[in-house]
Amino acid sequence: MAQLIKLRDYITRYEADIYRYPNQYIRLKKQKWKTFEEMLRNPEDFSLPAKEPDEEVKAEKESMLSSIFKPFRKREEEEENLFVGKVNALAAEMDEDWELPTVSGNKTPEDRKQQFLDSILPLQLKWASSTIREMSYLQKNYRREPLLKFFLQRFPDTFFVMYKPIFLVKQAPVELEIIIITPNEIFAVHYMDEQDESVILGNNERFWSIREKEKERKIVNPTISLNRMGVIIKNILPQYDISLPVTKLLLHPKGYIDIFDGPTDVKVIDKRSYEKWFEKMRENKLPLKHSQLKAAGALLSHCQSTYIDRPEWQ
Repeated sequence: MAQLIKLRDYITRYEADIYRYPNQYIRLKKQKWKTFEEMLRNPEDFSLPAKEPDEEVKAEKESMLSSIFKPFRKREEEEENLFVGKVNALAAEMDEDWELPTVSGNKTPEDRKQQFLDSILPLQLKWASSTIREMSYLQKNYRREPLLKFFLQRFPDTFFVMYKPIFLVKQAPVELEIIIITPNEIFAVHYMDEQDESVILGNNERFWSIREKEKERKIVNPTISLNRMGVIIKNILPQYDISLPVTKLLLHPKGYIDIFDGPTDVKVIDKRSYEKWFEKMRENKLPLKHSQLKAAGALLSHCQSTYIDRPEWQ
């Protein structure tokens, strides 16, 4: 499951420390998957969780919170205790504990896998909208957005996704579309969510034609936004001595795209080539690369973030 490192203009854990959270996410996911597999093999051991240990854990956490946030006689002593790492450690522990799906009923292995992937999404959204000290107000619709789930749940853990990020270009906010940072390449993606079997006819003009059944209508040339994305990304990377290739990708998995006299530097993936491209992306087994992490950090540093202090720090 790909990692959501930026969502619109929300504050994110990854911009706080791009070298820590990607590996932490991968380790955490492996641990939870191992636990989930054990639940599937021995459901009776997990069907009736004991309440007393949960009560003890809850009491322990409440006690820790009380000891951390209680007033101290001296302000210097209070600040020292707040920032030595106790709060960070406790918050990280709470964030890493997501609820695994229950094991009940007759479900196929694919259904079980989808259940597990769905259980990770709330944690990813939390990491993509808060840090230990700050938070952004997350719109609830992102929990159900099919396109976001597609890019997160269908690609490897080592892929980073920036979903509709807002970049600051000469201090002006510019909303882009989808950026995927893989270990060996960066994709600027325009996803065309048109009707099944629709045919898109493109050229160098500002408007393209799209045929859907017996109707034909005009759409804005999607390569305009792709070119803007490509320019912004390519202008940022050299500032940090990063040489990852950038591919502008026009993606229409449900229909067809035919471009006449159009741009030659845009890779077109439609229904005819989608499956082959999709499998190639999923088969990318490269580990996280330093250049990839560096590129992600560079792009994040040029994004806008809107946030407030978390309530416990106000």
